[in-house]
Amino acid sequence: MQDELNQFKRNEVWDLVPCLKGKLIIGAKWVIRNKLDENGFITRNKARLVAKWYNQEEGIDYEETYAPVAQLEVIRLLLPFTSCLDFKPFQIEVKCAFLNGVLNEEVFVSQPLGFEDINYLNHVCKLKRVLYGLKQAPRAWYDHLSKFLLEKGFSPGNVDNTLFSKREGKDILLVKVYVDDIIFGSTNDIMCQEFSKLM
Repeated sequence: MQDELNQFKRNEVWDLVPCLKGKLIIGAKWVIRNKLDENGFITRNKARLVAKWYNQEEGIDYEETYAPVAQLEVIRLLLPFTSCLDFKPFQIEVKCAFLNGVLNEEVFVSQPLGFEDINYLNHVCKLKRVLYGLKQAPRAWYDHLSKFLLEKGFSPGNVDNTLFSKREGKDILLVKVYVDDIIFGSTNDIMCQEFSKLM
């Protein structure tokens, strides 16, 4: 739990502010999971603080929730395509992906249970970044990532907005986004290494 809150501090997820009358305060809860290895043994415990999304009101706490979703057909085409072009695909998972999404709305969340600031018990967390569980979380993350990729010279796919490409001479780098998982590969190993460092 403390590791999760340390991530929040590094990403400047919220500011602690006095509770304002008339503002909807969304609850927060801890979700605890065991991470398993391929043999089914517990490798570590994971705690994630999530917003209780069912308290959100459309038009007040969020406007848009839609985020493009990877089409399974495109993934099925991408993998044989990588084989034909003789490059191996790589996969990365973005740690704390949603915490990178920036909020456009004003959202207040209660302090995490068990980690309330004893000097400010009547304060709440005013979110600056997206918290897991918010209805707009996938949208905010995708907007942030796609803007970042476009700034780095990638082009979005015409048919599938979650497929990005970048060309350098005869070489091509393909990047497929599936929420917080990214599949990528290139005809040039150096482009793959540069993308890994970039991410």
